[in-house]
Amino acid sequence: MESFELKIAVETVPQGIFAALTDPKYVVKWDTASWVLNDMCPGGRLRKRDEEGFLSEGEIVMFSRPARYAYLWPVPVDMEDPDEETFLARFEFVIEGHGLKSLLIFTGTGFPTVELAEREKNTWGGYFLEKIKKVAESIPAADLEEIAAMDTKQGHVRKTERATQL
Repeated sequence: MESFELKIAVETVPQGIFAALTDPKYVVKWDTASWVLNDMCPGGRLRKRDEEGFLSEGEIVMFSRPARYAYLWPVPVDMEDPDEETFLARFEFVIEGHGLKSLLIFTGTGFPTVELAEREKNTWGGYFLEKIKKVAESIPAADLEEIAAMDTKQGHVRKTERATQL
């Protein structure tokens, strides 16, 4: 199985990046989804509906506010025909805080070919990470204070066969 890693510096605290990645009101600002529902717990579901009404669903395998978030997601082999063959990939976000600046480390694993890993790496690196950065940096200070005050109960990796295969 193939994988990739990308890093991006973001001018905000870790809570801002975590909110941009997990809070549906922010996810719809950078994702192509028009609707998002996130169970926000290991073993929970992450659901997204696109503009054409197609519903996609993945499994959250790690949710540790505000430092780590990972999910399993079905990825189409052929982007021109996404309803056909898919494979399950793991997408993981690690956030390292450095004062008012943070480093977002994004890893994708479980790709059956180098070409498919490169396709996703280029999509995330050339589009999504920049949009996530802009959304995270634009979250108002009042929202960041509210996010920081939220329960900081640490999540864990759900121990299932699917979650530990990748």
